[in-house]
Parts: sequence; C-alpha cells; structure tokens
Amino acid sequence: MNARFAVVMMVLVALAIMAFPATAAINKIPAGGEVFLGEKGLDVSAATGGSSQIAWWQPGTNTETEQPADIQQVTNAQSFYVSPDIFVGKTGNWYQWNGSVKGPLAFNIKEPSLNLKVWDGSVNEDVTGKAIPVGNYGNFVVETNMQSIITRPGYQPADAPFKIKVKSADGGVYTNLVGNNGKEISLTNLAVNQQLWYWVSPDEKHTEPASNDGWNTAAEDKYGNRMYKAGTYTVWAECNANKMKDQYKSPDGSDYTGKTISAVKSVQIATDQVKIEANKDTVVRGNPFSVTITGVPNAEYYVWAKGSGSMTGQPDDQPPMILSTQADVKQDAAAGPYEIGKYQYEGGAGKSIKQDVPDDPEFHGTKFYALVKLNSSGTRTVEWKTSKDTKDKKYTIRVERKSGSQYKSDEVDVKVEKGDVTIVASGDQSYYLGEEVKLSGTNSETDVTYLFITGPNLPNAGGMLKSPRKEVNNDQPASFDQADVQDDDTYEFKWQTANLEMDAGTYTVYAVSAPRDKDHLSDAQYDTVSLVIKKPYIQATASASVVAKGDKMYLRGTAEGDPSKGVAIWILGKNKVLYATESVNDDMSFEHEIKSAETASLYAGQYFVVIQHPMYNNEFDVYPDNPLEPQKILGAYPTRDSEVFRIGGAGALQGTDAAEALVRAIDSAMVDDIYTKMQFLVEEPKVSINPIGEQAVGSKFEITGTTNLMYDDNDLLVEVTSSSFKPTDKSQSGEFNGATGTIKVQQGTDGLNKWSFTVDASTFKPDEYIVRVSGVTTDVVETALFNVVEAGAAPVAPVVAPTEAPVVEVTAEAPAVEEPVAEETNATETNTTEEAPVAEEPVNKTA
Repeated sequence: MNARFAVVMMVLVALAIMAFPATAAINKIPAGGEVFLGEKGLDVSAATGGSSQIAWWQPGTNTETEQPADIQQVTNAQSFYVSPDIFVGKTGNWYQWNGSVKGPLAFNIKEPSLNLKVWDGSVNEDVTGKAIPVGNYGNFVVETNMQSIITRPGYQPADAPFKIKVKSADGGVYTNLVGNNGKEISLTNLAVNQQLWYWVSPDEKHTEPASNDGWNTAAEDKYGNRMYKAGTYTVWAECNANKMKDQYKSPDGSDYTGKTISAVKSVQIATDQVKIEANKDTVVRGNPFSVTITGVPNAEYYVWAKGSGSMTGQPDDQPPMILSTQADVKQDAAAGPYEIGKYQYEGGAGKSIKQDVPDDPEFHGTKFYALVKLNSSGTRTVEWKTSKDTKDKKYTIRVERKSGSQYKSDEVDVKVEKGDVTIVASGDQSYYLGEEVKLSGTNSETDVTYLFITGPNLPNAGGMLKSPRKEVNNDQPASFDQADVQDDDTYEFKWQTANLEMDAGTYTVYAVSAPRDKDHLSDAQYDTVSLVIKKPYIQATASASVVAKGDKMYLRGTAEGDPSKGVAIWILGKNKVLYATESVNDDMSFEHEIKSAETASLYAGQYFVVIQHPMYNNEFDVYPDNPLEPQKILGAYPTRDSEVFRIGGAGALQGTDAAEALVRAIDSAMVDDIYTKMQFLVEEPKVSINPIGEQAVGSKFEITGTTNLMYDDNDLLVEVTSSSFKPTDKSQSGEFNGATGTIKVQQGTDGLNKWSFTVDASTFKPDEYIVRVSGVTTDVVETALFNVVEAGAAPVAPVVAPTEAPVVEVTAEAPAVEEPVAEETNATETNTTEEAPVAEEPVNKTA
C-alpha cells in the first residue's frame, strides 16, 4: 500500500509540476514583448531588466532628447498589472527608465481586439448572419491582434486562452462540435496564432478553411437523430488571458465587446424545406409584384406560373412575366434550347414546366418560368411584372426542387385585377384660349397615361392635345400626348391652349391606359373630362368722361384669358401719345391710374383710349418703338418690328387719325390681339353754382352746383356771407350773418360731377348774401348772390351782383325745410350782433 501510495504521490507531484508552468507560462513577458490592457499578474522581470520604472513618450516625439510624457513605477516585476485606469490612451512602446536616461524597450502595450465570423467551408463563403444548409461544414474565423500571446516563453497548448461559444436556439452552449467521421472538435483552449485564424484548417497555422471538415450540420447521434436542429444559432469568441476579460470592462461594467469578447453573431441551419411568399395578395395589372423563396442556401429552384398553359399568351390573355436580368435568375432563350423548361415537375405525369405555361409567339413561354439560385442566406426575391396585356385572374406561382428522389415545393396565389384610370381638370372646367389647363388623375393600370381630345371639327377618333387637328393613331404611342404615372399611381399633364388650331366650343379629353383611339377603347381602361373653351375678352370704362386738368382719373376693366403680359394702354391726343402696360389680377381685373401730374400736362381737348389684349400668343403684336417716347408704331407682321405708321416726326398721325390707324392695325387678320376703346375730355378746372332764388329767414335750403373736378378726391370750400358785412371801427357795432364749410364733390352724370351745401337760415337777417365756392387743392372759384327776406314778405326783384364781381343769376326756389341734408358738411354758421355799421349805398340789382 505504501509503495502504491508513493507512486500515486509521485504522479500527482509530476502532474502538479507540469500544471504549474502551464497555467503561468503565458504571463511571462520577454524583453520587447507585447502585453494587453487588462492583463494581470504578468512577470515582466525580463522586460524591465531590473528597472523599477518604465517611461512612455507621446507618438511622434523624440525619445532621445525629450522628456517622457508618463513614468510608472514597477513595484513588483513578477506580478505586473496593465491597469486600464493607467494605460488607456497610453498604448505603444514603454521603455526602461532609470530616472534620467531611457533604457531598452521593455514592452509594447496594446488595446485588445477580437472579432468572429461564421464560414461555410463547403462553399468557401462567409455566412455570418445568414444560413448554412444542412450537410454543409461550418467553420469559424477569428480576427484578433492578440496572436502573440501563445508565442510567449514556456507556452504549452493547454495555455491557449481563446474559446468559441456556440449557443443553440434552446439555450444550450456547446464546448465542442461534431466534425467529419463523428470526431469531436474542441471550442476551448484555442491556439490562435494568426490575425486571421480558421477554427478547422488543413494546415497547422490555420490560415485557410477546411472544405470537408468542421461543424457537420447534418451530424447524427447513434440513434440516427440529427444532432443540430434547424434554427438560429448564436456564436461569439472570448479571450481571458491573465484575467484580462475580468479586468478590462466597458464603462457600464459589462464585457468589452470587440476587445476581450467579440460581438455576438448568428447563423441559421437551414433545412431542405422550401417556402414561397408573395409581397402582395392582389395586384392591379400594370404594377409589379415579387415572390421570396426561402430554402437551402445556394441551391437552385424552379419557379413558374403553374397551370397557365391553357392561356394563349396573346394580349389580354397573358399570365404575369418574370422580369428579365435579375441576379441569379436564369431563363431560357426564346429560340431555345429549353434546358430549364424541360424540367418535369412533381405530379405533372411527365409534363415539363414549359408545357405548363403559354407558348406565346414572341417568347415561347420563356418569360413565365425560371431557374433561381438562392443566396448564402437561403433566400431569393424574384420580381414579376404585369401589364395591360395580363389577364385579370388568380395565378398560382410554384417553386420546386428535386433532391435525389425527393421533391420539395411550395405555392402562393396572387390575384391580378384590372386597374382604373381617372382624369380631372383644375378649376371650373371653363377656360379661355391661351390659358394653361392642368389635367391630372390616377392610373393604376399602366406606367403611362395616353391623352387625346375630341370636339367640333376635330378628328373623329381623336386629336393630339398639343395639335388638335392631328389625328391619333391606334396602337401608335408616339401619336398620343403622354403623361408618366408616378409611384403613387398619379399623373399630371399641363396643356397650353395658346396658338392651337381650335376655336371656342365644348371639347372632351380622354385619358387611356393604352394608346387606343376613340374607336378602340373596349380593351383599355379610360376616363373623360369635358371642357368649355372660350375666347378671351376685354372691356373697360373710365372713371370720368370729362377730367379737369390736374385731376387724376382711372381706367378700369376686365381682361379674360389670363394674359401674363397684362394689357397695353394707349392714350392718343393732339401731339400727344402715352403708352403703358398694366398687369391683370387673379380675378381678371386691371386698373390704370392717369396721375394728376399727367393730366395737368395735357392740353385741353379730346383724347382717345385703346386698351389692347395680347390674346392667344400672349404677345403684343402691335407695339411702340419706344414705350416712353413713341415715334413709330411697329407690328409683328409680315416680320417682327415692321413699321405700321408714325406718331412722331415727319408724317406723323395725330389724335383721331392715330387712334383709327392703331385699331386698324390691331384689326388685321394677321394679328390675334383684341382691344376696347373709349374717349375722354380734358378741360380747365371749373365749378358752377346753380340758381339759388330768394330764401326766407328761418328756412333750411341747399346751395348746389356742378364741377368737372373728380368726385371723392376733391373738396370744395363754400362761404356764405352777408353783402352788408364790412370791417368797422372799434367804437362801432356791426352785425354778420353767414355760413361756411368744406364739402366733397359727388359723382354726377353727363361728364359733370355735382356738389351741395346745406344752409340753415334760422339765424340769418334779411339781407343780400354772397356765395363763394372755391377748390381746396385746385385753383378754381365761382360766386353768386341771393336774398334772404322776412318770412311771408312779398317777393323782390332778382339780385344783380356788383359790376366788379362775376354775375350769377339766382332764380331757383328753395327746398322745403323738412328735406334731409343731402351731404354732411363741415359748416359753421354765425350771427354776431354789434352796433350797426354806417349805411352804404345799396347794390345795383339790375338783372
């Protein structure tokens, strides 16, 4: 027993001796070696050479002449800690330091880096985050900068610090995986000796992946059950050399992803089952749809429009087509050979997929089937297109693969429906020639909307919008106006109606899903909108037919047809031509002001106004050579700037002649412009007083008159004073009766405006009174006389004004006292009693 015990003890001691250096070997750092943040318990004796200090210089500085940026104490060279608190941000070379002189390189501190990828060795492809087919060999790629750890002195295979963890969908974590021939391959104590290192490799350095070994995804246990179920597996790599993973943590205290532990990756073990899904259950024809196939990664599958062989493949009797030139989607050439099409599908009783689709005359069915290769994730999306020729019905899209004697397939149904086309016109559907008409609508049938117009004396089958007399031709897209349909199925077309060979009337615009004329709409979707096209029109009026010099006046009117150039205004008189343009408002109105300074400069007399509309071409075809000082009237025909007549210089036309020549030029058959005309008189400012007649004390009456001053913009000052009122000495008494006020000129008729002033004679004394009316801002004045008598007194002879003043006859009867005041006035009435003035000779009142 003792001998046997001794042997056992010797074995244990030997094992202990072997184990001790194995667990401590990777902590020994040679001079100039690499260490990593977080490593603890390192033996740096050889690296420091007995020095108790190490020094670090900022990158780019001269380590021979400059002082170190940091100096650290090495208190225990046999147990050195690369503390992240001290050395983060100070990676690089650290040198021995004796307090004043730099010694040899001690070691190089590095930030650890660790990443992991999943590799499909059977196809030599990165499948991280993707799928690997059952039966293929999985592998792992470690990317790191810590490969130097296993080169440290005394390293043994058991010291290898790297491990890979594989976690199943059920939560189990594997420490090894089954490879070829049932052997188990460890995931721990991995000797990663390359920056790019493969887990299973045919060479010792692990620089390339194995193609027929690794993780056998089809491995079975002794009972024949598959060991690795289909599903998603998560994988990651770790390195805890000298407790570095435990010491170097992220700020939140978790493992430092990408440094001591890689990011978690995934891979799916795919089964040989296949699935097909459509992105739409229903699609409006003219729009695409797609199907996504999921199955064995990198495997090939047949896909086709199942059971469509009874269709002709002709327009309006086609199934959906597979979009050409898609990645990893192969199709037979229309002329053959039909290698893909000859595949005999399950349940077809020897029938091929080419025989299960239409044999159309153009493609011979090759657009209705394809051979699709799935990507490394085991999926592939295939786009199908529909058109106006696709029959509206339900279709079955089938995917199938034969592996040995086994068929794997799936189907999905997609319903194709007819689309719809709509059209509307902006506004009230009534437009003037020359306006732009915005046509818009929806088209869920095709990518292009075809437009044409019908109406009086246009082609029966329809004409082009941009050239209405030009007939559209059925099935010839270029003969139609076209509007592209956007992703949201909307379209828009702006129709400019200027310079079209069409007259006013009612028209119908057609929007069609295909280039079909009016006689061939039965196999297309369409909609119509009716429009009323009108000729533009212009009318205008002047604010007054008579204008006083120095008064402003306005020309106002309506110009229909939305002329962007506005209207041109011509004012012609003797030796005078004024030209201007005015813009037209959104409500089709315009206004031109003839300023007071302009009328003040006009000679009294008759003036003619012509207001010109540019019409369909939106251009003034008759125009002056110089808008500020016209000398010539020019025209666009027969050539641009042709002289029509002169209005300045030798041979110039004036006044009436110029106006008539202008309207004749615009009336030319070669000119599409229209016009309206009017005239007005310019007079010297004047004001008149209507006869007033004899008035009674205590009555209320109006003094009225006329004027050629503009109403609303002019004020008149009315003064009513007793003719016996005169200045007196301070020692004398006197008496004054009268009224005064300012009034507004009111609108009148027959070229003259009117005014009125209300007088309250309740405080008046019997006497003769003088009325003086003058312009507040205009130099114009007029006077008149009237008598005020005692109530009930006999009438007296009419009053005659003094010879030195203008004579005005006053014979009108006064209005009744009860009559309301016609216009509110700013009047002041006074009755001041003083001593009677010295009597004067009576005024001569002879009529």
